[in-house]
Amino acid sequence: MDNHEKLEIIAQVTSSKTFSRAPSSCVLLRFLTEATIDGRDLKETTIGMELYGKSYEDEKSAAHIRVNVYHLRKKLEKYYQEEGADDQWQVRIKKGQYQVDFIKSREDEPATNRTKYGIALAGFILLLAVGFWLISRKSYTPLWQAYFESGKGTTLFIGDFFGIMGTTATGEIGWNRDYNINNIEDYYRYLEEHPEKKGEINPANYPYVTGMAANGTMNISRLFHRQDKDFDILFSSQTTIKDITETNSIYIGPIKNGNSFIDFFNDANPHASINHGMLDFQDPERNIDTLVNLSVDDGQIYEHAVVSRYKGPNETEQFVFFSDHDIGVKATTEKFTDIEWLENDFKRLLNNSNYFTAIFLVKGKDRTSMELELLLWDVLDDR
Repeated sequence: MDNHEKLEIIAQVTSSKTFSRAPSSCVLLRFLTEATIDGRDLKETTIGMELYGKSYEDEKSAAHIRVNVYHLRKKLEKYYQEEGADDQWQVRIKKGQYQVDFIKSREDEPATNRTKYGIALAGFILLLAVGFWLISRKSYTPLWQAYFESGKGTTLFIGDFFGIMGTTATGEIGWNRDYNINNIEDYYRYLEEHPEKKGEINPANYPYVTGMAANGTMNISRLFHRQDKDFDILFSSQTTIKDITETNSIYIGPIKNGNSFIDFFNDANPHASINHGMLDFQDPERNIDTLVNLSVDDGQIYEHAVVSRYKGPNETEQFVFFSDHDIGVKATTEKFTDIEWLENDFKRLLNNSNYFTAIFLVKGKDRTSMELELLLWDVLDDR
C-alpha cells in the first residue's frame, strides 16, 4: 500500500458518522498518520509542540495527550465494529505507541459459508439496531445535550495554579505560588515591576492542581462516555482566549487563580458577578442583594460553590464549576452528572431553560461525605 492509499483510508474513516462529531479525534488521527508516513519521532513533546503548539514536558501536562489518544483508539474500535466492519484495511494505534498501522482484514470466507454467516450477521445487526433504539430513547441528558449534539468539540479546562521556581520558606529552591501571578504574562509583568528579581525566579515547568481536578474529570468523563463522546483537556494557566472561544467549554476549579472564565461568567450573568473572592448577587425584582464569600477558611468543613451554564462566544456553550477548595467541585460535578437528579430535582427550577447560575453551600467533614444546599439560583436567558 502506498502513502496516497493510506491517506485515502484516513479520509474515509474521518468522514464517517462515527467521527462526525469528534473533530479533535479527526485532527489527531490525520496528524499521527502524516507523522508516521514521514517517519517522524512521535512522543508527547513532539505532538504537543507540533499539533497543539504547547510544551508538554512534564508528566501531568502530557497526560492530556494520552487521554486524547485513548479516546481516538476507542473511536477507531467503534468504527470497525460498525461502519467499517467490511473495510479491507483497518487503522490501528497500538497501546503505548503513537504510530499508525494499517492492518489488512481477514480474507473472505469460502463461498459455501457466506450464506450462513450472512444470516447470522443480519440477525446480529437487527438485534443491535433494536438495542440502539432502546438506548436512544433514554439518551437525552438535561443541561448537557447541546454538548453531545453540537458539531463543535468540547474542551475540559482544569483550574490549576501557575508556579514559580525560587527560594522557598526553608531556604531551598523549589516551587512557589503567588496568587497575583497566574500565567506567563503575569510573570513577565511582575519582572518589569520588580527588575531586581530577574535571575532569582523562573517559571516552573509544571502547574499544580488539587484533588478536585481528578474527581471532577472522573465525574464528567463518565457522563461523556455514556454518550460515546470525548473531549480535550487543557490547564487554565496554559489557556488562551482563542482556546476557549473555538470549542464548547467546561471549567472545573478555583477562582483564586484568576482564570479567564470569571470574565465570561460576569458578562453572561446580569444579576451576579465575581470580584476579589466575593460573589455579588443582586436581583431587585426578587428583593435579593447579598454578598457570598467564595474563599471561606480552608474548605475542610464547608465552602460555597458556583455552577453556571450559559452561552459562550461564537455560539459555543460554557458550563463552569467554581470553588476555591476541593469539596465544592467534587460535590457539584457529581450532582450535575447525575441524570436522575437533574431531571427530577434541579431541572424543574429552570422553567425549561438550559441556562442558569446556582450558588451552593457544600458541607463535608474532612472533604468527604459531602452535602449540597442550594442557596440561590437565577435562570438566564437563552441567548
